[in-house]
Order: sequence, then C-alpha cells, then structure tokens
Amino acid sequence: MQILCELCILLACLMQVGSMNAECPAWSVACFDGDGCVSTASLCDGRVQCRDRSDELLCAAKKADILHCHGDMFVCWDGEECIPRTQLCDGVHDCSDGSDEHICEPHERCRREGLFLCANNQQCLNTSRLCDGKSDCWDGSDEQGKCDEAKTECSSNKCQQICEVSPEGAKCQCLPGYLTLKNRTCIDINECEAAELPLCSHICQNFPGSYNCSCHHGYKLTDNGKCSINGSLPIFLLTHGGEIHGYEMFQNRSISSNAAHMYVEEHDHIKAMALGPNKVLYFSDVVHKKIYSSHLDGDWKAQGQEVINVGLRNPEGMDVDWSTGHLYIADSGRGKILACQENGDVCTAVITHLGHPKALSIDQRNRHLYWSDAGEPSVIGRADLDGRGRIKFVRDDVGHVTAMSVDYTTYRLYWADILFHKLESIGLNGKDRKIILYDDRLMGAVSIALFEDQIYWTNPSHGVYSANKFTGRDVQKELSEILSTASLIIMHPMLQNEEIKDNSCSSADCSDMCLPTNGPGHRCACPEDKHLESNNRTCQISLQVPRAYLGARKQIQQFPLLSVGYQDNQIETVIEENIKKISSLDVGHKHGILVYSDIQRDVIARVNISDDMGFSDEEIIYSKDLHSVEKLQLDAVTGNIYWVDVGKKTVEVASLNGEYHRVLIPSTHFVQRLTSLAVAVMTGHLYLSLVGVHPTILSCTLDGISCLPLSVNVYYPNDIVLYEGRLYIADGDYDAVQILSVEVPDGGYRKVHWQGYERDLTRMAIYDNVLYWTEDRGTSLFSVSLRNNQEETIVLHDIIPLSSIVIWNPKLTVVENACSRNNGGCSHLCLQVSQNSRVCACSDGFLLQKDNTSCIECIKETSCLCETYGNCSSIQTKCDGLVCDVSQCIPSEAICDEVLDCQDGADEEKSQCDQTIITDCGEGWFECDSGHCILELLVCNGQPDCSDASDEGHQCETACNNHHCDHKCVSMPYGSVCRCRPGYQIQINGSCQDINECEADNGGCSQTCVNTKGGRLCQCSPDFISSNSSCIPPDPLPYLLFLEQGLITRYDSDNHGELVTVSASKSFVAFDVDISTGDIFGISSEDPKLLLRTNQNRQKAEVLLRRSAKFAFVAYDWLGKNLYLSDIATPALIVCPLRYLKEGCISLFHEETGSIVLHPLKGLMFWLYGDALQRSTMSGEKRGSVMDFESTMISSLSLDLFSGYLYWIDHYRGVIDSCDMNGHNRKTILKGGHLMRFLSVAVFGDHLYFTEENSHSLYKYNRLTGSRQALTSDLDFSLHLKVIHPILQNPGPRSDVCHRRSCSHLCLVTPEGAVCACPDGWDLISGKICKSPYVSTSATHINTTQSPPRASPSPGPPQKISTPSTTTLTPLLSVINSTLGPRTETSTLPVSLCNLLCMNGGTCSYSEEKKMDYCICQAGYTGTYCNEEEPLEDLSRRSSHTHTSITVGVTLCCFLLLLLIVGVLGYMKYKRDKIVTVSEIVHFRPLLDKNNEEAEELVSDFPECISHRNRNQVYEEVSGIDSEDHGGLSWQYSTMSVDSAFISHIDENDDLTSQLISTNQKA
Repeated sequence: MQILCELCILLACLMQVGSMNAECPAWSVACFDGDGCVSTASLCDGRVQCRDRSDELLCAAKKADILHCHGDMFVCWDGEECIPRTQLCDGVHDCSDGSDEHICEPHERCRREGLFLCANNQQCLNTSRLCDGKSDCWDGSDEQGKCDEAKTECSSNKCQQICEVSPEGAKCQCLPGYLTLKNRTCIDINECEAAELPLCSHICQNFPGSYNCSCHHGYKLTDNGKCSINGSLPIFLLTHGGEIHGYEMFQNRSISSNAAHMYVEEHDHIKAMALGPNKVLYFSDVVHKKIYSSHLDGDWKAQGQEVINVGLRNPEGMDVDWSTGHLYIADSGRGKILACQENGDVCTAVITHLGHPKALSIDQRNRHLYWSDAGEPSVIGRADLDGRGRIKFVRDDVGHVTAMSVDYTTYRLYWADILFHKLESIGLNGKDRKIILYDDRLMGAVSIALFEDQIYWTNPSHGVYSANKFTGRDVQKELSEILSTASLIIMHPMLQNEEIKDNSCSSADCSDMCLPTNGPGHRCACPEDKHLESNNRTCQISLQVPRAYLGARKQIQQFPLLSVGYQDNQIETVIEENIKKISSLDVGHKHGILVYSDIQRDVIARVNISDDMGFSDEEIIYSKDLHSVEKLQLDAVTGNIYWVDVGKKTVEVASLNGEYHRVLIPSTHFVQRLTSLAVAVMTGHLYLSLVGVHPTILSCTLDGISCLPLSVNVYYPNDIVLYEGRLYIADGDYDAVQILSVEVPDGGYRKVHWQGYERDLTRMAIYDNVLYWTEDRGTSLFSVSLRNNQEETIVLHDIIPLSSIVIWNPKLTVVENACSRNNGGCSHLCLQVSQNSRVCACSDGFLLQKDNTSCIECIKETSCLCETYGNCSSIQTKCDGLVCDVSQCIPSEAICDEVLDCQDGADEEKSQCDQTIITDCGEGWFECDSGHCILELLVCNGQPDCSDASDEGHQCETACNNHHCDHKCVSMPYGSVCRCRPGYQIQINGSCQDINECEADNGGCSQTCVNTKGGRLCQCSPDFISSNSSCIPPDPLPYLLFLEQGLITRYDSDNHGELVTVSASKSFVAFDVDISTGDIFGISSEDPKLLLRTNQNRQKAEVLLRRSAKFAFVAYDWLGKNLYLSDIATPALIVCPLRYLKEGCISLFHEETGSIVLHPLKGLMFWLYGDALQRSTMSGEKRGSVMDFESTMISSLSLDLFSGYLYWIDHYRGVIDSCDMNGHNRKTILKGGHLMRFLSVAVFGDHLYFTEENSHSLYKYNRLTGSRQALTSDLDFSLHLKVIHPILQNPGPRSDVCHRRSCSHLCLVTPEGAVCACPDGWDLISGKICKSPYVSTSATHINTTQSPPRASPSPGPPQKISTPSTTTLTPLLSVINSTLGPRTETSTLPVSLCNLLCMNGGTCSYSEEKKMDYCICQAGYTGTYCNEEEPLEDLSRRSSHTHTSITVGVTLCCFLLLLLIVGVLGYMKYKRDKIVTVSEIVHFRPLLDKNNEEAEELVSDFPECISHRNRNQVYEEVSGIDSEDHGGLSWQYSTMSVDSAFISHIDENDDLTSQLISTNQKA
C-alpha cells in the first residue's frame, strides 16, 4: 500500500507542473518551504526529498542500547522506541511520546524556535522569510498581518539585541548565550548551571554569552569539553572466581578481551578488592572468610599472603586509607565496619550497630568514610575515618546498594542499587542527587569504577558494562566473555594518587591502634578484647569480653571470641607444663579460675585466670581413684565440682579445694555408659546422658537421691549443655549427628539446630545464642547460630586438635542461693536441691549427723550402715575380669562371648563389646600395646608418648636404612612401614598406585570430577564459582518455593528466613516457575482440569487451560516455552505451547506418568512411571528406562542441571537416593531412619533442600560436608519444593535453538537442537508450519500430500472436517466494491522460506533484504498476521481543493489495479469449479465405559474457531443417533480439516466415510 501511494503521488506531481499553490494530499505533508509534498511514510527515512531537508529535520536518533529498532523503522522522539512506518500518521499514538502523530501535524512541526506556521496550517517557514515582500506561504499569510508595523518597531531599536519582523508583529530575540526577559532586555545565561547535562567533564567557567571548560591536573581537554587522561592507559583489575586478572585498555578506550596479567590465582572465591600504597592489593576470599595481600610489583606471590584469617563473618566491601595504610572492611555478618593495620595484626571496630553493611568507599581528600547499609531501613552513611561524625548521608529511596565509588574529578559519590536497577550519584556536599541510569543489567552489579567520562560495573552473570557517567547513555558490553566477575579496580597513577593527606598517625604513641581524625590529629583505639586505659594510649586485656578456653592436646589455650585479625596473634597458651590430655574444662566466674580434668594423669586441677593475678601455676584439686573424668562442671556459687567418671560409671562431687568428696550416684545405678553431665544449680537439677541399649537423658536432683528419664528420644548423646532454660544435646544415629535442644525440666518443645554426617562431636559451649563445638581429632572450632540455624561456621582452623571448650561469659551474673553464705551451714558439702532449699552432704567415709549439717567419720565398715544411708564407700573385691553391676565378678574370657554371664547382662552390653573388638586406631594413628591410640607422627620420636612406651623401640633408628618404598618409609618399633603420598594406594610389594578418586562419590566434587595423578580436579559450570570441591552460584541468593497445604509459600534466606504465602487465593497440587518473568504455572487442587497462572507480584490467578482431564504434575520448558503436563485421567503426557494454548496440545505418551523433570539444555526429559525412572528426548523420542525401583513408592523427582544427577525420595526405604542421567552411580544421600520422613526434595549447587514430616521443617543439607541445617519449622505438609535462581534457567549457547527453527506452534527441544510439532489433529507442513483443521487451505494452494507427519501424533479420535466457505471471499469482494484495489501478488505460500500464518486472505512473503518473514495483507486488514481490520479510506471525503492532476493520477492507478483483480478472480473461479467440496464430514468413534455426563462434557469442549451454527448442527447430529442401535455405546466427535487433494482421493471402500459423505450431501 505504501508503494502504491508513493507512485500515485509521484504521478500526480508530474502532472502538476509548476503548480505550488495547492494543498498536499491527506497521506502527505508539505515541505517547510512549501516547495512540494512528501509522503508521511518517507519522513525520517534517511533520504532527503524536500529541498530544504525539512522531511529529515524533526528526526530522533535511536539510543545505542535499544535493540528492537532495526531496518527502516521510525524512531520515536525520545529515542527509546521504534515503530513500523505503516503506523505513522494513522491517528493512533503508537509512540509513548506521541511523536508518530505529532510529526505529521503542522502545529507540532512548527513549534521549533525560528519557524512560522502559515495560516493554511500546512507550511512551516523560517522566520527569516517573513515580511520580505515575497509570498512564501501558499495563502500569502507570511506577508500579511502586522508586517509593516513590525518593520517600523524594529527600525526604532525596540529590542536590545535582535528584532524579528513577522505578521504577528515585532519580536525581540537575544544572541546565543543570553535569555530574553519580558522587558525585551537580554541577560547572560550561566551555562555551567543551567545545562541539564554537564557541558564540561571537569571544570566549567561561565563568561558573558558563553562558557569555558578546563581539566584537572593530569588530564587534557579534547573536543566537546571532554577531558582525557595523560600518559599511559589504565589496567583493569578483575576478579574471576579464584583469580585476579589484569586487562589493558586500548587507545580507542575499548578493553582487551585477553588478560595481559595474572596477579592472583589458586583461590576459591575472591569477592572484594582494595588497592593500597605501593601497589599492595588486598582481596577477600568469602569461602574461607579471609583477607589476603599481594604486591603487584616486585616480589609478589600468586596466592597472596594471609592478612586477616580469623573473626570475619561476611566481608563485603573494602578500601584502603592511603595516608595511614589502614584497611577498612564492611563485615555484614558482624554488622560493623572494621579498621585494621596493613599487616592485620590489630583490628578495631569504627562503625557498629549496622544492619548489613555492603559497599564501602573512602574519600581520601576530605577524610570521610562512606558505606551502604542494607538493613531496615536501607541507607548510605558517612563518618570520619575514626568513626566519629556519623550521619545518614542518603536515607530516602535507597534499595540494595552493592557498590560505590568516589569521583574526585566531579566531587561526587556514585553507587549501584541492584534492587531498583539503577545507578545514582550525589555531590560530596550531600546535594544534587541524580539518577544516572535505569537498566535491568544493573540487577546483579557488584562493583563499579570510574574512568574519564565513563562508569564501569561488573555483573557476574554477564560480564563488564560501561555507560556515560553523566547521562547513563551509550551502555556498552565491554567484556562479555569474562563471567563470574565480582570486583573491579581501574589501576592508574592519577586514580590512586589523589592529593594524599599527611599521616597523622606517623608519630602517634598508641600501644595498639591509631585512627586518623578529620582534622590534623589522631585517636588511639583498641581491639575488641581490650580496653583503653585512662591515659588514652595504652590497651589492656579485659575480662569484660568473652573468651574461649580450649583443651588442645597437651596444653590449654585461650582465644577472644570477638577478635578479628591474624589467628596466630589471637591464640594464647594458658598452661602447658605437666598437661597430658585435657578432657573437660569449666570456668568459675566468681572465683576467676579455670578448672579442668586430665584423663591421662587422672587428675582434676585449676589455674587462676583473673585480671589482677594473671595465669597461675597448676594446682591439683582432686586425684584420688579417678578412672577417666570425661566431663566436669563447676557450681558458680559454691565452687563445688561435679563430674562423671566414665571408667567407674559414677557421678561425683568435690569441694573447690578437693578437701571434701562424695560419690553422688554409684555405678550400681547405671547399666549403660555415662558420657556427659549438666548442672542446673538454681533449680537443683543434674542432667546425665547415657548411651547403650536404651540411650537416655536422666534428670536427677543435685544430691543424687532421685533420677527420672527426660521425655526426649536420643540415640547416642555424646554431650549435653544447659543454656537459658534449655538442654542442648549432641546426638548421633549411626553416621548421622545432630544438635538438638529441649525445655527443662519437662523435656518439651524439641528443636533441631544443626545436623551432619560422619562427624564426631566431643564438647559444646554456648555464648550469646551461638553454639560452639569441638570434634574428635578435628583441627577446627565450629559454631552455629541458635537464632536462625544458619550453616555452620569455622571459627578457628588448622590448629592443634581440640578435645574440649568452655567460654568465659562476662555477661553472666552469679545469683546467690541457699548455699551462698557460710556454705549453707554445712560442714562438708552444700547441695542446692531447689530454688530455695539445700541439703548438706558428707564426704565418702563420713556420716551425716542428726543436725543434718555436721559429719562424723566412719571407723568401721559395718558401723556406717551403708545399705541404709548409701554414703560410705564399700570395699570392692579384686576382680581380674569384669565386676557386674550386681556385684558379681566374671572372668575376662567370659566377656562378649555372646553368653549372658552377668545377671544384668553387663558382660554382653553393646557399648562394652564394641569397645572390646575395636583394635584398629585408623589411618595415620598408632595403637599402643595398652590399646590407646596416638598420632603416627609421634612414633619413634625419641620420647615415649604411649603410657607403656610401646611407641619407641630398638628398630626405630635403623628401620628405614634399606627400604624399598616408592614414596615414604616410616620407622616403627617393630620395623619399617611403607606409606604413599595422598592420592595413592600402597601395594603388596610396597609400590604406590594412583587412586581414581572420581570413582567413589564423584570424588567429593559438587559437579564434575577429573582424575589426576595423586589427586583429582573438581570443575564447575561456567556460571558457578569454583571453590575446592564446591561450586558456588553467583549472586543473588536463591529462594525456595513449596506447597504448604496447597498454598505456594516462599522462603527467602536473604530476608531472615521469612515465610511468605504467594498464592493466598488459590491452592495447587503441583506447580512450576518461569524465573525470568516470575510466572507460576500451577494445577488447581479445587479443579484438576484447570491449569492456572499466577505471579509473585500479582497474586490473582488466571485460567490458562481447561481440558477434560485430571492434571497431576507440570513442568515448564523455558527454552521452548512449553508446558509438560501429566494427565492421569486420560491418561497421557501432553505438551502445550504457552503462546498457543487455545489451539491445543500434543500427546507424547498415552500412559499415567508421575513426577516430571526437564533438562532443556540437553533436550532430555525424565519422569516416574510405575516402579521405574524413564527418559526420553523432550520430543518423546529415544525412550528408555534409567532405573528400576524395588517399589512404586517413589516421589519428588529432582534434577541437578549442572552435575547431571537425579534425586528422588524412596518412601519404602525411607531414603533420598540419586544416580546420574544414565542410571549409573546410584547412591543413598540421606537416610531418614527413626528421625525423619521425607516429603519433598530439590537440589541446587552443593546443597539438597528437603521438607520433613515429623519435625514439620525445611532443611538445607550440604552434599559435600554432610552438614544439615534446619531453615524453618512449623510447616504443615509441605510438598513440591523448588529452588529459584536465575542461573537455573540460563539458556547459554542454546538461547536461539527455537528461534532458528521458526516453528509456528510447538518447538520441542532435543539433544541435537529442536523439532517443530503441532497440536493433536493438526498437520505439519514443511517441518515448520502447523495447518489448523478448522481453516481452509484452498487459499494457500499448498499440496500437502508430501508433507511430513506431525512430531508425535496422538491416537485420538477422528476429527470433524470443514471445507472453505464463501466467507473467505468477503475481504476480496469488499475491495472490489471500493475504489482502491488489493495487491496483485499471488497467494501461494513459499514453503521453503516463509513461516508466518497470515490470516484474512493475507500472503506470507520473505524479505531477502531484511532477512525476515512478513504478511502481505488484503485491503481492509492490517497487523503482523493480517488479523486486524482497517477501515477503507473514503476517497469521496477528500478535500475538494485537491488538485485535479492528483485525482486523475490516483484514478488511473486504481483502474489498472481493478483490471488486475478481475483477472485474478476469473482465474480463481475457474480453479474452484474443479474442486469437489464437502461441506462437513462427521466422524464418530465408540468410547467404552463412558456415561452420558462425560459425553456431554466432551461435546461442550468445542474449539473457539467453530461457529455457533456449526456447533448446533453437530449437537443435532449427535442427539439424533439412537444409542440402542450401537450397543449402548456413547459417541465422541471431533473436527479436522481436509485439503482439496485429500477430498479428491476419497477411498470408495471406506463405508463409514462414504455413508457420511452421502448423508451430508443429501442434507
């Protein structure tokens, strides 16, 4: 149509020679000078057609980052949108700014300064052509009006600078750079302030009528006021996983895609960087929570040097004060900003009580510290470098600021807000806040840097971007190949040497730390475990901070819990002399002492740890007849020491000085083994943990008279601790271990705080709602928060193996009780038995007198009446075997012989026999002749470490003189032993053979394991960050969705574990998510026939699909945009195209399927089918069985897209199992046992997430470490757990797999690419196009006899066939009745190229120039598919003033087109007469076991495209069938289309078809 109009205008113009005083046609506009007209479709097309260039004058340029503008589309004036030229000047505002219509309206076109609108409302003239004695307007209006009056006024110097004459009178104007006032005077414009965007990069100076730009030192001025840096170009430092690379910048300001330097390598996950003086680079490893430094010049180490390796929780932002060299760290885990010395020896908190500090930047010039806090509310703060002068610098509209930087050239602070997807800046004076850029590519920004006029930011998922720092325009992707980037620094002398202030701390007399103030002075500060003395210079150790005391093999150490710095400088030895093996510790806050037990020496001792006296020498408290004191606890009020003696199976107590001692509970009360105790002094309770046949927790009174089991189920309680009214228990079950707690004294409200596998917890301690623990033979100290059950944290690492821990709590207040004063009046021991009462007890061998306070010594055994009072020690007969608990002695050979010799069965007790049969101490350990185990490193070291000295012998010195070992020879008392390096296995001949670590449990790798000599290499997908064996996903943190009682619930770990109900109004039985849009596709639990769509932002659900089905499972293919649905009523597995749901779905399999998971990146589909796990391509091909199960009780199938492992719940066995996609390497991941009943499982990264029925909890399980964490509890039957993270639906290189196929309906992803498919009943043409059974094909003239079959045809019922009706000719007939004819192109569809389904007689064509398909529409229709009606133009309404020559030209063109149309119609009629048409064909097929209601339901499901008349006709035909004539069978009907080729070749032998055709023809 556009070409037609332009031809007609050209013809008309040729016929109107020299005629300029006429109006332009309706589809054109006049040139500004009135010299001709131009088509509206030619406006801003890049071709100048007006002599004054006015057709290209009011045109906008599209912004560089607008991707959807292409070809000859019209660019809206805002530069943000593009529209097709066919939508110009159509009366509809398609551009949001209305420019597609304004450009055609004379009033809008003439609004620009210096233009005049003629009275005819069509011409725009330059004001210089007004009142010049020559009529330029067609109507002469440019020379009328007040022209003469204006000339008179201008000649009288009416205006100060410029006077313009016009028909409207004289107008005063000013020279450029001046502003016209109402009094006709001109004042200077300050361009430096008035300009919306900065005119100069650095410095702008105003002059009368103009301005001047200049640059800071080190820069040079270039064109347009820009400043470029002098000298060499910068190096871009970028973190990439565990490495730091340097990239060079070219002269054209592009960045090299190849790293020129490798500065740091072999780390796990480097997140933040900071550059200090002398090119010292600091960087943080968030996996190990450490900070390192490396010298970029000279002798530097690729791995860096540890600076801070203890105390950090989550270091986010860093920067260096170049004056003092101090490193400032924003630690969001601690809620503080720390200042540390450059070597990390001393750190202090300068800003405290923050929510979640993230980004940090130092203003080196003004000595200010800026930071972002993502707490409630989110703010940007500012303070002096010593923490004083703290203010909320930006407090309004702050989201989640992850990066910030100070720009010294503009004196502004820039920051990136990933919540609102924007870049902002503000002056360092707190004024002139500006939004630079809104862009979705800022959603994951983690770092920003500035250079010249550009701002750069990193997005870990997409690379490095840049934009203009003033306008936000010209967004460019600088480094697209560099993913997993976290931090960016631009290194250049001009950027790191900005007028550094003098170091005010250089001459400071501070004992620990000096902080610079905002003025010329300084201030002394202390680490958090010290306090500043009154002289304001010296720091002293304080007991007002918590300290952990650790039993570490042959010494006791102390460590301040709140300290940050270098670990070796934080740990201090308390006592080492005489110590052999510490088993338990406790502190006395009232007495300032540390009490401990040494089980190798069998003593209980104490040292002084008070402020005044310092650490004292060891003092033995008690050592008589101790046989392994595993756990002790100190009564803070009386100083009494309670302990369990595991060897004797007793519970005992002694006074603080050891003078008085008593067995509270003798061994006769215990059949099982004691492991630990906890004393509640104020309530008078003593809690004991026992293991054996019936493991239990006992609650006893402190005098030991009464003991009752606590109502809590345990399996192997190894330690117990009391804290704030709850008893915390380290419990194990086979290889599983957990920390749980219950309320005391009743044992109610059980809560799990941590879970793990194959861990051996020894002792626990709690401070400030954080639980710390040690592990047997472990070299680390661990912790977990009791408030939010976070994942475990390693507090100390690579230290001497710890056996016990106790924490000095400065907040603890010792409350007085009945025993506080004068020992409660007791001569020996005072024992608190309730809150307000006590009892006196005597030492063993003494008898309590009638006054119940004093004690008398027993002279003879019989006088003590031990059987009555039980407070005298009985003399035990010597027994070489075992003394049973009923005072029976049996020989040693009778122990564990599977025969009960003791009356109480103690000789065959499991704990007793397990200890008896254990003879192997394990790899790396040596078994002494006594049965004890010591480290192999201690053997043959010249010093006996075994109690029997069996680790030293005469062969120690000569054993390895002539060895035959491949790797290492180890001397033993009995000779030499060959050892291999890690990763190798010793052979019989002493050689070492490489172990393929990848064969067992994937080598412990999270995703891919590659075997190497002596080890293995773990690899991760490109989007992940490799960290040893772990694969860490990029930000943001994932969140979880699951069904709780049918409602979709969200758990967001980044929002303090808050649970939010997403689908408040609808309940579901299953769902899946489109992560890119947030859409949730769910199956309604109220009506399983419905597939609904909701969104986390809009909770109102909409019906997407309604079928005669019962949907059970749904899976979303985010590459092909399809929904896979399991219909258990039909049954069938169907695929529905999201964009064409109303047009039907395709059936892949006709069988009942269970849980479905998709792998679009590999084109594979997995589902549960009975007792098997099945696999096929996503198009239903290459089907096979992956795994056969022992039962059908399998559910919750989940797939790790990155490792390729499948996970499922086996309810019959009570486990979570996994295997790879080929069914190999099957493994049990988690055993429920007695503890758990799994409901749902999902996997992401290193973690499994699962819900559990018994505890009503959601758990997070680390597959690599075995640690288990309860995320939240109080859930009610939670199912269908899903992990949501953008990386899970990242298409990567397969993003255009369906775009390349250009399928009209269904694109089914396969391993090789994709295939096109059609809904059931449709035909597939040329492998791409689906032909509807309800639309005639005669208009397209396509021979379908050679068409390939549909991708997977459903064996559904025959479909009803409809033939083309005469209504398809309506658009063409309407054209004949009009004066404008249609296009003359043929309607044949070019199958080889064109894929669009054009409607209403439209024809699909392919443009070689634009490389795209498009529809050629019949007149009266428009739109991409010719699916929108367009009213025909009534030529009779054209203006009567239109020039006669134009009318003649248009009429001539229309006459020629009309002749062509008549010829085409004649040819079409000739062809149509040859076609045998069948108006309707009805196929019926009997359905067994269908009642009338189901038949009615099937009848009601008519496709939208069947007319109401056809529906009624089919109803009549169906109702007219007598059911009795067909054996009581009901009937199903459907419709399908048949092309002319099929109709002309109907099989005469098809009785049913022939009958129906004849019947229909009769009708």
